[in-house]
Amino acid sequence: MGEGMKKYWNALRFGNAKTKRILISAILLFLFAGTGGVLAASGSGVLWGLTAVFAFVMDIVLLQSVRFGEAELVEGRAKDKRKAILSKTYDSLAEMTKDDLGDLLIAYHVSSAHVQVMIDSYEKEGVKQTPAYLWKAKGYLQFLVLENKPRNFAVPMSQVTEITYMKNVEVNPLAEYGQVRQPSVVGAMYQPLLPVYKERQAGARRYYTKNLYVIAPGIRITNTSVKNVRPVLRVPVVFTGIVDDRYGKYYRAASEMKILLMDQVLTSDEYKGQISGMLKRMADDEAADAEFINDLELMVRSRLVTQEVAQYFRDYRQKQGKTKKK
Repeated sequence: MGEGMKKYWNALRFGNAKTKRILISAILLFLFAGTGGVLAASGSGVLWGLTAVFAFVMDIVLLQSVRFGEAELVEGRAKDKRKAILSKTYDSLAEMTKDDLGDLLIAYHVSSAHVQVMIDSYEKEGVKQTPAYLWKAKGYLQFLVLENKPRNFAVPMSQVTEITYMKNVEVNPLAEYGQVRQPSVVGAMYQPLLPVYKERQAGARRYYTKNLYVIAPGIRITNTSVKNVRPVLRVPVVFTGIVDDRYGKYYRAASEMKILLMDQVLTSDEYKGQISGMLKRMADDEAADAEFINDLELMVRSRLVTQEVAQYFRDYRQKQGKTKKK
């Protein structure tokens, strides 16, 4: 294709609405001029010949008025590149390069505030054990899932009301996350987000479990992903039925914090800070001393706090009591 024809072809593909209208009109005039010329040559009259000449002249005028700048050409090429990225498939995630991931982030308009997350399963979208990027945009929680054919799905933020806890889901670790475990760019990025497995035994039977967290409306993620997700979602983590309701609210709160620590959602320092703040509120509470002491001893027996920490808050409560009496 010659440079001139290539220019007009690109203008027809990537030009603005005005440019496209001019080109379509030029094409119609060209066809009309050709038809007039054929009719004039066949003896249908001089009028057809004059009409053909007029149409041809107008066609040239229209074509000369086409303006197709370099910026539009660059934009058009960018559209072609994005289309190629969106349609690309991989035999496995190990094929994805750093550049591929960068292209995907741009092509899917992923926010710079995105985080990495490992989706254990989301039945509605047919997602299973898949690494993904997560971000918020225009009232939706967006996911770019890194499957053999990467894709995007979104959930209205109005549906994302809480994160719930799933304890001790029995699994076979050797049958999970095969592609992510392969040496690759994606593997290096997402292996830290694989679930933590616990070996258990019931009689002669040995088995493994993992803990999962579920983003409403049903997106199961690994325990190691929750630390990334919480600052983005800012919704409560709910432990319904995990700690017996017969225990006091402070003991239940401490138990839930310990779960978050063991599941790597909280760091050791974060746990210490949060448990200390909770114990201070507990010591300042107007509850009876006997209730306070019983709850504190129960926390020590359950290894939620150390004996030294418990003693510190016993002394703190006693001092606070003396201060109030004065």
